[in-house]
Amino acid sequence: MAPSVEAAEAETNVMGAGNTQLEFRLGVVRDTATDTRVRVTPFLARLGITESVELRLSADGRVVAKSAGVTTKGWADANIGLRWQQRALDEKAGTAGVAWQFDVGVPTGTQAFSSDKVASSAKVAAEWAFANDMSLGVMPGLSRQHNGTGWYVAPSLAITLGKNWTPQLRTVAELVAPQLTSRSNGGNVATFNLGATYSLSDTFELEAVYLRGLTSNTPDHALVFGVNVKF
Repeated sequence: MAPSVEAAEAETNVMGAGNTQLEFRLGVVRDTATDTRVRVTPFLARLGITESVELRLSADGRVVAKSAGVTTKGWADANIGLRWQQRALDEKAGTAGVAWQFDVGVPTGTQAFSSDKVASSAKVAAEWAFANDMSLGVMPGLSRQHNGTGWYVAPSLAITLGKNWTPQLRTVAELVAPQLTSRSNGGNVATFNLGATYSLSDTFELEAVYLRGLTSNTPDHALVFGVNVKF
């Protein structure tokens, strides 16, 4: 499991025309069942193309995995995505925000951490605002993956409950299942996440996310720290 997770997985906002956000992270994953520890450096660039469309470029970056005393180093695959905000969230009117997201995973990584084929996914998110600065987002989707012998399609789901405590501090609690499929295709992968973002200024934000694995196919724990720069 790659811990390249935003502290709000199911959301509908986009950057807007001419705006950019760069997100740099350091993540550590631990799985006691397999005695595995993985360190990654995820990166995400969000580039506003129009007021309702953003281009997304991401990767888990440098990967250092240690399992049973053996250390493997390399680079992860890259992902290219597009998010289209069909409707903006309007708290006063009581209407939900709706956004579509399409991603393509390109096998650009080193052999130990690269997929054999190009993967793809499509997701749709709906987000509602409630009293006391709370929000709820739901994002179902489908991904097309290759298991080494053939293609399969797996559903995914993310549910995000957010709370703005101050203009600077936001926290989220999430259930994220990036893959729900048979054991022969890797099994169900799901985590419960607790995250927070703190804005130091209009252009600089700190982020932290803790992930707890919920299935036998998911690593036990992951911790991700990040810095987000907007301009």
